[in-house]
Amino acid sequence: MTVRKVSKARAWHKWLMLIVGAQLALWAISGAYFAFMDIDFIHGDSLIKREESYLKGDKSRFPIGSLYSRYPGTESVRLQLVAGQEVYRIIQHGETRLIHPVSGQPLPPIEREQAIAIAQYHYAGAGPVSHASLLTDVAPSELSPRHLPSWRVDFDDFGNTSLYLSADEGALVAKRHDFWRWFDIFWYIHIMDYDDGANINNWLLRIAALLAMLGASTGLILTWRRFVPGKETSQ
Repeated sequence: MTVRKVSKARAWHKWLMLIVGAQLALWAISGAYFAFMDIDFIHGDSLIKREESYLKGDKSRFPIGSLYSRYPGTESVRLQLVAGQEVYRIIQHGETRLIHPVSGQPLPPIEREQAIAIAQYHYAGAGPVSHASLLTDVAPSELSPRHLPSWRVDFDDFGNTSLYLSADEGALVAKRHDFWRWFDIFWYIHIMDYDDGANINNWLLRIAALLAMLGASTGLILTWRRFVPGKETSQ
């Protein structure tokens, strides 16, 4: 290989590494975070109590068939647990309503104190509740808008845990903490999709990957030239 070619390879390597070096470091940092963090912990499974979610055979329940006649326009009925308590969940004219399982009467909307009680029922940590708010119009980036309206209940613990509860039916719909939030940020950085973090085939990532491959190739040429015996010839 001539001196001129070696010089060109060195110049290309320098500029390519200057361009993609920062992204290579970010790939390494984010990849290390993914590798070392347990995914079940990131999902927040350890922050939620394990409960026996089975329904009891109670003959005193309000008959399901009678719910359809009492609430015209009912599309579906389901018996479920909310914080360990049985309730009927009906869809009436496209809207969700909770019904008392014995009286068949509508349950009041889930208010702040009830949302806090439900969140504490699910929460397995030791931190106290620091804040509770009702989200109706705009969802934070960590919550899908399809879950609105939702109650957000924050806990003062090591990870600043937030539990999201459906305001219509009291179900736990999401659990978030700072380690999940960092995972989310690193994911955006890793795949270089700064919109919604869903496109792993975007052009920015492809270009960065191509430049990184070219930089690595020129680095290999220089490494080979350094350690392989032989004189460089001038041209």
